Amino acid sequence: MTRTPRRIPRFTTTRRGWLAGMAAALAAPGARAAATGWPQRPIRMICPFPAGGTTDILARIAADILAEALGQPVVVDNRSGAGGNIGAAQAARAEPDGYTLLLSSPGPLAINGFLYNDPGFDGLRDFAPVSQVAEVPNLIAAHPALGVKTAAELIALAKRQRIAYGETSLGGTTHLAAELFRLQAGIEAEHVSYRGSAAMMPDLLAGRLAYGVDNLPSILPHVRSGALVGIGMTGARRWSGAPDIPAIAETLPGYEVTAWFGVVAPRNTPDAMIRRMQAALAAGLARPATMQRLADLGASPIGDAPEAFAARIAAEHAKWGAVIRDADIKLQ
Repeated sequence: MTRTPRRIPRFTTTRRGWLAGMAAALAAPGARAAATGWPQRPIRMICPFPAGGTTDILARIAADILAEALGQPVVVDNRSGAGGNIGAAQAARAEPDGYTLLLSSPGPLAINGFLYNDPGFDGLRDFAPVSQVAEVPNLIAAHPALGVKTAAELIALAKRQRIAYGETSLGGTTHLAAELFRLQAGIEAEHVSYRGSAAMMPDLLAGRLAYGVDNLPSILPHVRSGALVGIGMTGARRWSGAPDIPAIAETLPGYEVTAWFGVVAPRNTPDAMIRRMQAALAAGLARPATMQRLADLGASPIGDAPEAFAARIAAEHAKWGAVIRDADIKLQ
């Protein structure tokens, strides 16, 4: 009996093509990540604002989540100054090896390019988004001695006499929230900028400022204690955790400023590392204990994919660029 030889499919390729394919495979981010066994040492998470503020609080929450998931310490390094530019520039210049991260608010990523001649980095091009961690409304609060309890009363007072107001992030969402409130209300007031909540709060609590704008987690405890009066949330609607505080939009229709915070890495950080960190953040932020901790701070967890975070950065960049140009906001 004669057997018919089994036909074996024949594949052809050139030596150059084979070498190119192997090079591409070896250069793939996943291959590089696997080869290095990342992480093998502590990771630095730069916070571009002072300790004690919302960015710092959320950086530490994100660092704890990543440290547990990755099996290495994630150390928060506060590098504040120039509206977040100093810390963000350090992160942008770091090696894209997965050992340097940045926990940023909108300022460095989407706003500062319109306010500073040379921030030292490009918020859209110099970072690889990992995931948003949380978003929070800002809160406008006044000193009780001012005798006002609503946005309408604060506006009426500011039209009768010149008062001073503060914000905690020059060029950030607290600054833009304060300026947008002043512009939409049609008032003039003395602007005082501070480097973080810890710097502004003593002046606001002492009555040296009439009112101030800060991220909700940093300022809400003072409203709950009675040391300050909550004038209004800067989100589009009231926050469920404090429904008695109205939204500024109830007095000034169309007013909305929301702060968001997320983790980014230097551009060209291997995609496998980005995906692993995003998955860890998403899982950690979904834990009931973490969700409750964020709710107590007035923050809503996100944990979205890198593509969604990149889209939000681009959208905020376009939005605030238009506002800054239209309002002619300039840093002194």
